Amino acid sequence: MSLIKNVVTVGGWTLAYRLSSLARDIAQSAFLGAGMFADLFSTAFKFSQVLRKLFAEGAFNASFLPIFSDALKDKGQKEAEKIASQVLTWLVFLVSFITIICLIFFRHIISCYAPGVDTASEKFEHLVIMGRVCSPYIAASFLVALFTGVLNTINRYAMPAAVQLVLNICMIIALFMGALCFPSAAYTMAWAVFLGGVIQAVILWINVRVCGLNIGFNISAMTEEVKTFFKKLVSGAIGAGVWQLNVIIDFVVLSFLPTGAVSYFYYTDHLNQFPLGILGIAFSTALLPPLTKAIHAKDSHAAKKQMNLGLLFAFIFTLPAAVLFISLGEEITGAMYGRGNFGPEQVAAAAPALAAFAFGLPSYMMTKVLTTTFFAHKDTKTPLVGGIISIVTNLLFIVLLMPCMKHTGIALATSLSSWCNGIYLLFVLKRLGTVTIECNTVKECLKQIVISAVMLASIFLMNIYATPCLSDRFGAKIVLLIVAGVSVVVFCLAGKITKTFAFLAEMKDLEKEGK
Repeated sequence: MSLIKNVVTVGGWTLAYRLSSLARDIAQSAFLGAGMFADLFSTAFKFSQVLRKLFAEGAFNASFLPIFSDALKDKGQKEAEKIASQVLTWLVFLVSFITIICLIFFRHIISCYAPGVDTASEKFEHLVIMGRVCSPYIAASFLVALFTGVLNTINRYAMPAAVQLVLNICMIIALFMGALCFPSAAYTMAWAVFLGGVIQAVILWINVRVCGLNIGFNISAMTEEVKTFFKKLVSGAIGAGVWQLNVIIDFVVLSFLPTGAVSYFYYTDHLNQFPLGILGIAFSTALLPPLTKAIHAKDSHAAKKQMNLGLLFAFIFTLPAAVLFISLGEEITGAMYGRGNFGPEQVAAAAPALAAFAFGLPSYMMTKVLTTTFFAHKDTKTPLVGGIISIVTNLLFIVLLMPCMKHTGIALATSLSSWCNGIYLLFVLKRLGTVTIECNTVKECLKQIVISAVMLASIFLMNIYATPCLSDRFGAKIVLLIVAGVSVVVFCLAGKITKTFAFLAEMKDLEKEGK
């Protein structure tokens, strides 16, 4: 299947998911604002989301997909089904254990995750209850990750990407249902998280069965492939999920800040993730299978081309997004969240965090592509070391920036630590031998930076003439759309003149060679 077609398929559904996530956050900010219950739900939900992304997303796919793919190709469908069934069986035991531990000891767990919340306060009791309700979502996420990996291996990308919408639909419905018999609508949303996870797992399991794969429980002796999978899962979780590990640290520190800081961080982080969800993460998901196959076939030329073009493809979308978020942070934050219980004061407090997050957009995508490359080589050690470097630098930057910049300093520290991780991976890339950064790729990246600078200059020039219109709320949104639209056109025209988009033709040529 065409790589670009895979990117478009996954990216299209992921775009729909990101749009629904944005709608969910807009509704949440309007209903809950940036008050105590908004902070508490954001903390509880982020806890479950971080564990999902840490173990049941990138690291899981990177550990499971190569093993399942090799078995399907070399040993046939029956053996591949046996491996997947054993993974499923042991996962059920594992996630059941994790869920029980979370439910029983959640007071102790959450006191470590949010140490700034007084354990004797009513606020802490609300946090514990919402956290316990959200906890089973983690267990469902493991099953979703397993079925997603199976479907992606047989080139079924649409359903795993589309099923993400279920969670947001459940949460939006819960918001409009209101508090019901609970103290706040935040409780209703927590129950929606639990229900959404269960529905996602059931839908994907049915889809796997429809595709003709018989994956169920298998309690026979664990194969070597399954043992290898679980060994790689733990170490791979840190390397592939370093962003999530840093978010854990961020939320620990955020718990000590005044009410509203968690919400500001939460909303702007999700808005920053939007451009990544359009094509960035979709590309890394679609990149792993062909890259793994090229390396498995010892086709170093194809592997090197895939990675280099992957870097260019990632930067071409994240650079202009970073420019928009940094230069128009307050205008964008106001247009997205400035309504209901999220007023001008909250917008002004949240906007700097969006700009700080946006600074790390290109580095995050570079890290995703490079980490995918290392995992395709079955190398989990290098991303692990990069993850440790990122965690340490994140802590150092937080200590330096948080006292004077509050939640904005924490957001900036996360971005800076991501750059440290990406730069480290670039330096050790040559150890792989099969793939290297080509000189032409460096030149093309520099061209992308130049046209991004041209785009930034056009925004500043337009803002000079647009300022008088910004006092009117409706007029400000129209001006924002015009400024953002014109700046993107400037970016595209500059790219056309400098032939910055020529690499897209190379991607098509590479796909033709692989057919």
